[in-house]
Amino acid sequence: MTERFEENQIESPRLISEMLLTHILGGQRIDLYANADRKATEEERETLRALVKRALAHEPVQYIVGKTWFNGLEFNVNSSTLIPRSCTERLVDQCLHHANEFVEHSPVRVADIGTGTGCIAISIAKHSSNCELTATDISADALALATENASIHSVDSRIEFLCGDGLEPLTNLEPFDIICSNPPYIPDNEMLQLDANVREWEPDLALRGGPDGLQIITPLVENTPKLLANDGLLILEIASSTSRSVLEMARSIDGLRDVAILRDTFGDDRFLRAKKA
Repeated sequence: MTERFEENQIESPRLISEMLLTHILGGQRIDLYANADRKATEEERETLRALVKRALAHEPVQYIVGKTWFNGLEFNVNSSTLIPRSCTERLVDQCLHHANEFVEHSPVRVADIGTGTGCIAISIAKHSSNCELTATDISADALALATENASIHSVDSRIEFLCGDGLEPLTNLEPFDIICSNPPYIPDNEMLQLDANVREWEPDLALRGGPDGLQIITPLVENTPKLLANDGLLILEIASSTSRSVLEMARSIDGLRDVAILRDTFGDDRFLRAKKA
């Protein structure tokens, strides 16, 4: 499998091979080595061949096995949502750090816009007992998946899921202490540069940010201050290529202060961070 994936320029060929085989045989990846002499049945071999064929067509292995890991937690995934990525984990860290500043203020109200799998909201709920969360998405299928994941991690009672576009579901709610989002932010001219497993398989709705990449980000930055409580935090994931434009736009908004661009764990400009003025 690894050789076939290497020949077809599939990223992380060994890892994908192990994930597919573990999915078929059950258990953990370490079990592949602990039980190296275990013989696969013919049915298992046939199923594996079918999955390898899908992977060779650049279908993300996370969609094939229906699982992925984020912030130390396992999440169900499907093609209705973006696949969670490790670079987004710093956004969760920033939210938790800000929530800890409100230790005497409970509950800390947090909104996650465009929740997808629910990985951000659920991670915050799992790692902070004083947060009350609202998670929104324009996709009903994504919300169904996020609700399922919240139930799996036993935090469904602390997250309210709302269907709607952008900030619209929040407009009649009490102000939030934190508003975070990993919105669609890829500029149109960068879409063709994405890896095939992203470009051809992950939902366009969760990727494409319009001609300049700011079609979704601009209204979030402009309107979030109206929905934040005093000293409330706004943190958005953005494209590195648009970081300067996003920074200048945010600094021009009267309702924001302490505007900054933060880097992800790979050293790329990845997040806009600001507080309500």
